[in-house]
Amino acid sequence: MKPSLSSDFTVSVRHQSWEEPPEVAEFYQGIYSVTLNFLVNVMFVPEFEINVNNSLIFPENIDNVSSEAEARLFTLCFSDYTITPNSLKKGQQEIITLASAAENSKDTNLISDVRVIFYVSPEEFALFSKELSPLAEQTSGVHDYVKISEIENLKFAKYILSSVISSSCFQEKDKKILARDTKVSIAR
Repeated sequence: MKPSLSSDFTVSVRHQSWEEPPEVAEFYQGIYSVTLNFLVNVMFVPEFEINVNNSLIFPENIDNVSSEAEARLFTLCFSDYTITPNSLKKGQQEIITLASAAENSKDTNLISDVRVIFYVSPEEFALFSKELSPLAEQTSGVHDYVKISEIENLKFAKYILSSVISSSCFQEKDKKILARDTKVSIAR
């Protein structure tokens, strides 16, 4: 008999533009923050040019976002998991380290400086966005959420379950966070 964990973790969705100062909020339009169990963030970022060779230089002017492209890059830099459309890379995932972590790659405490990008088709991303927008309205309060079991039929939720959480790149610390409210059952 092998023990297995089952978890009906919480999900909340926010328009990232709601989280930013009014003078730059427009640059964050179309970006969604999906928070799992109040602690694990998965960002949905519209398509933009990512020009990296498995290392990303952290932007210098974090407090002075001046374009949509910068807002999307900043979001990527601050998110462990990002889902974005790309016709050429759909179905792929890419691991990127921030330049500061690359310089100190022997330091195992810098695992949080690793970013994972999941690429989907533009059509998939459009479907995800259509589902995320009303859910953001439903979970607009700080303590508002739905359980994954309530939305598991939605395309974006299926994608998170099948591609992000099941990815070999999904960090152990995040698996533990999602299993926090788990029940242990014996699989026979």
